[in-house]
Amino acid sequence: MDFLEYIDELDQKQTYSDQIPLSEESVFMTCEFCDEQTLEESTTSAVKDFIEADEYRKPPYGEASINERAQYLKEFHDNFNELTGYTNNLHFREGMEQANLGAFNPETKQIDLNEDLLLKDDPQEVMETIMHESRHAYQDFAINHPEQVSVDMETINLWEYNFKHYIRPEFDFEAYVSQPVEADANDFSERMFCDGFCNAS
Repeated sequence: MDFLEYIDELDQKQTYSDQIPLSEESVFMTCEFCDEQTLEESTTSAVKDFIEADEYRKPPYGEASINERAQYLKEFHDNFNELTGYTNNLHFREGMEQANLGAFNPETKQIDLNEDLLLKDDPQEVMETIMHESRHAYQDFAINHPEQVSVDMETINLWEYNFKHYIRPEFDFEAYVSQPVEADANDFSERMFCDGFCNAS
């Protein structure tokens, strides 16, 4: 059974709900065209720059306060994510469930991250979460502006269908992880961190 057939079967069983509160903050569109290769190169470079920056950060990430870490990570996010057309849309939230690392809301174009991620001295998990949710923002951008990205229409149509028939982890975790938008976001975040980390001095 392929993804589309599986979704048709799940539609009768699953109820959909927003997990993210709406935001009144504006989102600034900056992108005229976003090439996939350019986005990946920019993201890898942002990872590399973030890791290397600890040599001159005062304080370095591992010794920084929660607020300082949040600021470092917002700068990391903005360093690559404006290529997707979204800026000023990353927020750390208190009180999110421990298992919920982050989420992207297509309605508000906002990324919410679990503030508990900032408690860890190693920034890898929070960086990968930022890139994962930013990839969802890119998928959403591609769906709404297909002429402004280098993604093929077959992939964009699959992403759009998946967003409309999204499988939540509490309903079927295995299906949640393997659905197209999540598989793509996982691959992107893990690959970009690995490439950036390996290239850091």
